Amino acid sequence: MRKTSFNTDWGVRHQTSPFLEILGQAEAPQPVTLPHDWLISQPRSAENKPGALTGYHGEDVVEYVKTFTAPDGFETGRVEVQFDGVYRGAMMYVNDAFVAQRPYGYIPFSVRIDPYLHDGENQIRVECRNHLDARWYSGLGIYRDTWLLTGGATHIARNGVRVRTRDADAWKAVIDVTTTVENDSQRLDTVTVITEVVAPTGEIVAAESARLSVRPGEAAPFRQRFALTKPSLWSPQTPSLHTVRTRLIPTSGVEEVHEEQFGIRTLNWDAQDGLLINGQPVKLRGGCIHHDNGVLGAATIAQAEERRVQLLKDAGYNAIRSAHNPISTVLLEACDRIGMLVLDEFTDGWTTPTLGFGYGLDLNEWWQRDLTELIERDYNHPSVIMYSIGNEVADTGNSWGATFGRDLVDWIKSLDDTRPVTNSINPMMTVLHDLKAELGKDDSAGVNAFMRDLGEQTHDLVVSDLATERLEEPMSQLDISGYNYAYGRYELDIERHPQRLLLGTEGLPGKLDEVWPYVVRYPQVIGEFSWTAWEYVGEAGLGADKPAEEAFFGNYPWRFSGTGDLGITGQRRTISYWRETVWGLRSAPFIAVHRPDAGDRDQLRPSIYTWSDSVNSWSFPGREGATLTVDVYSDADEVELLLNGNTIGRSPAGAEHRFIASFQLPYQPGELTAVAHRGGAESGRSAIRTAGGDVTLTLSTERKEIIADDRDLAFIEIAFTDGQGTVHISRGDEVTVTVSGSGALQGLGSDNPASEDDYTGASCHAYRGRALAVIRPTSAGPITIRVEAGDLSSEVTVTAVEA
Repeated sequence: MRKTSFNTDWGVRHQTSPFLEILGQAEAPQPVTLPHDWLISQPRSAENKPGALTGYHGEDVVEYVKTFTAPDGFETGRVEVQFDGVYRGAMMYVNDAFVAQRPYGYIPFSVRIDPYLHDGENQIRVECRNHLDARWYSGLGIYRDTWLLTGGATHIARNGVRVRTRDADAWKAVIDVTTTVENDSQRLDTVTVITEVVAPTGEIVAAESARLSVRPGEAAPFRQRFALTKPSLWSPQTPSLHTVRTRLIPTSGVEEVHEEQFGIRTLNWDAQDGLLINGQPVKLRGGCIHHDNGVLGAATIAQAEERRVQLLKDAGYNAIRSAHNPISTVLLEACDRIGMLVLDEFTDGWTTPTLGFGYGLDLNEWWQRDLTELIERDYNHPSVIMYSIGNEVADTGNSWGATFGRDLVDWIKSLDDTRPVTNSINPMMTVLHDLKAELGKDDSAGVNAFMRDLGEQTHDLVVSDLATERLEEPMSQLDISGYNYAYGRYELDIERHPQRLLLGTEGLPGKLDEVWPYVVRYPQVIGEFSWTAWEYVGEAGLGADKPAEEAFFGNYPWRFSGTGDLGITGQRRTISYWRETVWGLRSAPFIAVHRPDAGDRDQLRPSIYTWSDSVNSWSFPGREGATLTVDVYSDADEVELLLNGNTIGRSPAGAEHRFIASFQLPYQPGELTAVAHRGGAESGRSAIRTAGGDVTLTLSTERKEIIADDRDLAFIEIAFTDGQGTVHISRGDEVTVTVSGSGALQGLGSDNPASEDDYTGASCHAYRGRALAVIRPTSAGPITIRVEAGDLSSEVTVTAVEA
């Protein structure tokens, strides 16, 4: 079917009723362009439930409405609206007639609407709600893309072109192409199917045609096999994408053309060689990500996802895990183009909702349909190398839960046997009921203490005989055993099950130097996913150092988890450079300075989910003489530290010292230089300098031209700098953004984990001298962005061009 964007000309308001409409008391819909997140613009409050879990955002019920003209041929053809994601409990109506519903908020789905249409203008209305149903920020609304699908009575089905690589090397690839054609008419229909395989260069490298007869009211698969000479193979290093162009020519009517991108690559896994892509072993340098994207909230706009994937790859990651729900289509497309591997996860928990009204209430009735949607959507994406059936599922601790896990695996294998299946199992969850009994039913203080000391408390539990017994059946069902926070089991499992593959599906950020040697040493251990690669809204304060008496999460106004390697604006934190060093990807030393204004750290209990609150800066006005701790991340033998050309000292680094050389020295403005030494010779150096006295409001944009459509964005980085570009990290000024021309402000904010700024407003406060403005084009033409902060101002122009 022909696919066109359905994102424009929507309105949104609180859910209303016909009675309010008649009385004239219903809200007028606010015009919006999808994807859209209603919740990010609503006030936060310490009173909002469930509190820190959702970043103190609340709950609501809203409806989206759109008036559109019925497409030509709807009377005899098919019309569908495809939703890539609606959060949550979606109810669809066309011309006030109920059409369909979808409980799960993260799954793509389509609804057929042609029976409900009439000539002229029609209205579609989508209701959605959130209510104590997620243990992180979910957002609310039609937060992913929508599409109008139109076709004749006989047409290519949605997700109807499937490409499978049978065999591939540098000389030849064999691929199978299966095209499913649907016939909605009451008569047998015979069509001509022309299939062309298009190389990344645009050259047609193979083509075939045939006639296909489809019985009335049925769907027919059409199977073809192609042999390609010297194919461009897809891999993270060379993400080459081919295209299958399918032309469906009916005996009468309009020809249909469908294009489907895919990558030619082989995927294998075994205990001797581990995970192989195109026959080459791959170790997963992975990171978990939530679905929200900072100041945009949950709105999944294509360019924001493209930017996120590119920044993560630039930071050394080669894989992401969609924690803990199906990833968006546009994020998958970005991973395909950029070369990022994906572990696509189905759900957080199974039959027991992780919060009162979660997906567990609907799973029993919907899991087969939802899992089918996931697999059919993912099938042609070469970036997807693995499925996960769940995250930290308590059900895995009993035999009945294990049987359900087996059902999930069997269902996936019936739809796609080309990829391995894992389950992100936390051994602690498998013995959760025993743990609750041991701590005591009403011992809330004991539970909080246990959670705060999670890293120290759980090692013995993870390797216990009880955990081993409970893990035996659920792990045996999987292609790859996924462990959350349980690398202590690796050698135990390798000894007991030498044919078992192991994967750290979730790991503590500061433990990578302990985990990575297992990944390097054992082929069975194929990688590690950190918690987390990208900062997210919700589970607020998880990574914060807090007073000992405080609970596991942070009090209001905490908004972020505080666990990400990269902040919500895309700025890399110091841990990101340490991780890159541990992976063996970085040889230059990196300087991380513990801030003197971080408070009395001795009075706080450090979180196991974060890193030092350090910065790559030597600008601390007013703190002259204060003793600072300076860490230098390096894989060298030792590091020499110099201040203004004078040696402060030398300190060992490398793996035996966690790749960290530490120093203490009194703060003095100037230049701080780290020199790495290996084998007695200098192997690299880096320096940071104090920001000068002058202050400039600096604006930078990643691209001067953007596309004038609903998928593109301009990201404007705002920074307080001196004349040489060094950031004044002490500046937290309020900045105001004005946008004129062919664009609008989509989001504005900073990396402040406890900010009370409204991301949809025109003003925010800088954090450590920086902020980010996100601009969405409204039409073709120049867009001028002006930023003011007190007596400082600056502006930059980007141009939106027609696609």
